[in-house]
Amino acid sequence: MSDNPLREARARRDEAWARVQGEVSALRTGLAERPIPTRIKEAAMDRVLDTVDEAKAVAKDNIPVIGGTLALLAAWFFRRPLIALLKNRFAPAAEVDEDEA
Repeated sequence: MSDNPLREARARRDEAWARVQGEVSALRTGLAERPIPTRIKEAAMDRVLDTVDEAKAVAKDNIPVIGGTLALLAAWFFRRPLIALLKNRFAPAAEVDEDEA
């Protein structure tokens, strides 16, 4: 140890303060180059693009499942016209069978 512990403590404090000031200066410079909203926007866009790429890969691997799902959704959406068409198509045949019996 040295003769003056207070002097050593001040030297360590000044050194730490200089490091903090350097970090703050670097942070301010970085934020001036790319502000926080820009960083958030870029990070969000990167995530969106990654998600889209992953969705494309999953869709490419599961084309039959997606096609079947779309077909079922279309059938559900048009269920009433399809049921009416089927009733009209097969109703006369059912009436003929009943008349013959």
